[in-house]
Amino acid sequence: MKGGVWRVVMLGLAVTAAALVFLGVEITHLAADDRTAFTRGLAICGLGLLSVWFVFSRLSRHFRDLDRLSDRLSGSRNRVDLEPMSGELARLAEAVSLARGSERGLGEGPLGGRIDRALRAALALSDDPLLILDEQGRVEQLNPAAARLLGVEEGADIGKSLLRDDLARAMERARGGGAPVTAVLRRTEDGELSARVADLGLSAGVLLSFPARGMAHAAGLSGKRTLSLRPAQPATPLGDEEPLAALPFVALWVATAGVEADSGPVIAVGTVRLVGSRIFPTVSLALLIDPIEPVPAEAAARHGIGAAMVAGERPFAAVWPAIQEALHNCIAVGIGIDSAIAALARSAALAGIAEPALPPTLDLGALAVALDPALAGASSDRLAEAFALPRRSRNGPQGEARAQAELAVALLSRLTERGVVTQGQARALIAGGDAQVSPAHPPPA
Repeated sequence: MKGGVWRVVMLGLAVTAAALVFLGVEITHLAADDRTAFTRGLAICGLGLLSVWFVFSRLSRHFRDLDRLSDRLSGSRNRVDLEPMSGELARLAEAVSLARGSERGLGEGPLGGRIDRALRAALALSDDPLLILDEQGRVEQLNPAAARLLGVEEGADIGKSLLRDDLARAMERARGGGAPVTAVLRRTEDGELSARVADLGLSAGVLLSFPARGMAHAAGLSGKRTLSLRPAQPATPLGDEEPLAALPFVALWVATAGVEADSGPVIAVGTVRLVGSRIFPTVSLALLIDPIEPVPAEAAARHGIGAAMVAGERPFAAVWPAIQEALHNCIAVGIGIDSAIAALARSAALAGIAEPALPPTLDLGALAVALDPALAGASSDRLAEAFALPRRSRNGPQGEARAQAELAVALLSRLTERGVVTQGQARALIAGGDAQVSPAHPPPA
């Protein structure tokens, strides 16, 4: 925060103090014989120096508070800040703290508008470039420094300035780790930028900070803490009449440490968000989980995740909040999705989590069989081939979840071609009933 304004003010105060000292020296020479004039002159110089010191102390406190407010926004200090702020900055800090810690929906009404104004003011106070992106990569809010650095404005697509792949990986690390991370983001043209990335939660976007002072505070980002400027969106009913094209889905892949595929504790989770047939790869989750117990060789051979890979990772209870947020207000889809949900419920019970909130499901394997009975019992590779999906590497939870998401998109496209456009129609088709097709999307002759 202590940029050009700080330097100019301090230079002015230093010049004033030097002038007063010079004046005091001159008085000692010119008024040495006049005792009254000598005392009065030195008293005036002393009062002047005290005034300069007072102004210096107040300005130092003000600029230090600006620094601390900026650091609170960007999550750059790994310590508890107990020193109070004063004046307008104290009110700004209080608004930011309230916005961060809120668990209720505050996006509407007078309080929501006040928080939004406070965030905009706080962004404007920072000399470091700061901006907030939504989950589609659009710029929601930014300060002038970020606008100059990236050449973007509110509502613009960040993909025009930064490579999406770099940003997606940084967002996934921030979400998976539950803490802000440092990253190097390449520009779409030449060059790269050091950034700090903080996930704001599902459907809430991400905060990017490009420190003008370099990465001096990078070590402060290692603490396990989260930044939440806005609450998650409230759950909405996902009824049978809802169109498939507008439903929120989450492709879910779960690996367990049991000898059998449907047994043992969860050791890996991957998710990718969809809305209808649109995949949002940046809104994803990839976690490895330490089951405490050894991972059998049969389990490692099944999904490629062995004991060495999960050793030292966080236990299930520690990562469950991130998993629950990724599944919030979505329909979980995947091959054998009910087994994946059952595995999560089993691990939650072992971890002492009472009544975990689990999403409704839609099994992609059953949906594929409903479209083509010849695919009964087909493997994931066979299903991908049947629906002409490109061959991709499936290494790790993210790759597996992305494959499930692409299969879901292919199946939703086939359903639309057959005139099955609502959730109720899709479930009726799986159940073997007569799914009444939409007259706006009649099946092909």
